[in-house]
Amino acid sequence: MRTFRIHLLLLPALMLLGAQPAQSLTLDQAVGLALENNPRVRQFDADREEAGAQVGFARAPYYPWLAADYEYSKRDQDPFNQGTELSTLTLSATYNLWNGLADHNRLQAAKARHQGADYQLQSVRQDVALEAKQAYIAELRARSARATADEGVELLQRQWRDASLQLAQGLIARNELLRIEVERSSARQDRLRAERDLRVARQSLERVLALRLPASETLVDFDALPLLESKTEEELGPELAQRNELRYLRQLHQASLFDRDVVDSVYTPSLDLELAHEQLGDSLLPQGRDNNYNSDTRFMIRANWRLFSGFAAREEMKIQDARSRSIRARMLDLQGELGLQLQRALEDLQLSRGLQKEALVAVEQAQENYRVTENRHRQQQATSVELLDAQFLLTRARNQELSARYDLHRSVAVLDRVLEREIPK
Repeated sequence: MRTFRIHLLLLPALMLLGAQPAQSLTLDQAVGLALENNPRVRQFDADREEAGAQVGFARAPYYPWLAADYEYSKRDQDPFNQGTELSTLTLSATYNLWNGLADHNRLQAAKARHQGADYQLQSVRQDVALEAKQAYIAELRARSARATADEGVELLQRQWRDASLQLAQGLIARNELLRIEVERSSARQDRLRAERDLRVARQSLERVLALRLPASETLVDFDALPLLESKTEEELGPELAQRNELRYLRQLHQASLFDRDVVDSVYTPSLDLELAHEQLGDSLLPQGRDNNYNSDTRFMIRANWRLFSGFAAREEMKIQDARSRSIRARMLDLQGELGLQLQRALEDLQLSRGLQKEALVAVEQAQENYRVTENRHRQQQATSVELLDAQFLLTRARNQELSARYDLHRSVAVLDRVLEREIPK
């Protein structure tokens, strides 16, 4: 009886758990999860932080450099009559007055690379967002395809039952039932493939999101067709100039020009200012000596001019010039590639819209054809072969409509990526 009471107490809780709705994931939520968890986003975010630290490193020469040196020595003999023990403590401050604007150019190059790293991160975020959208749409497509396959199996199962009764009554030949059995087996195979495709689609989505989704997690399907782009290719073309990939290359090119100026600065003298204080001692700690000379303060201005370095500066100038030309060539190539991406995206969008419209008409016609053929078959005015043909046409029309509908959503997502439409922060 005690066990029975426990079961009664647990029953309401189990009923509440069973009544809870399954979790659902929207497209925007999927994109947000991908941007938060995807390793590529984290990688390029770390690269941006590194570039920011390089800016701080390049700013260091604008501050004076402080140093402390300590020396201690002990001899068995005193050859210079200075004592057998000698300690020296030196405190110095050094500041560069002039080095041909090398520090300035290094700082500007670091800032340009930091800005470029930010543009590169935004570009990667756009890529990951598109991958998440495509994986999300692919799972919706796979789930709908499996539902269509399930429906096809159910229709053929119902047709097989009707044919079995007709065969028992001697109304049809056995070969008609055998053909239905063959088609039913083929439909079951299609359903197995659809189930496999659905599992693969879920794995692909989890790969982009970089997390495992609960088995009960379902995706929220689109409740309407997407809004289509109304602008022409000529009107959208100028937007490509603001693509983050181009901005990234522009910053790299700017950084390469500053790097060239850094190399050019070696042909000018460098001027440093140094202030040092030296304290001498005749013990482990420099706390004074017996003579009058126990400390010294010196002020120096040091000039350095590199006269010859084995043509290193000349060769480094060639390196920077070649690097600058390479970046310019990449920019030109990318501009052409972006223009082609826009053309293809608009063409795919137009094609997807046309296919979706035609597929809707085909589904309506196939449904009506199957309804009429099924009624005629019940009245023994149509053969099983004609009913199978109507079923095949209906399944094909539904699959084509599913592909066209989700291709339309995918085409809009691709165009949004080409134009770098806004994504979650």
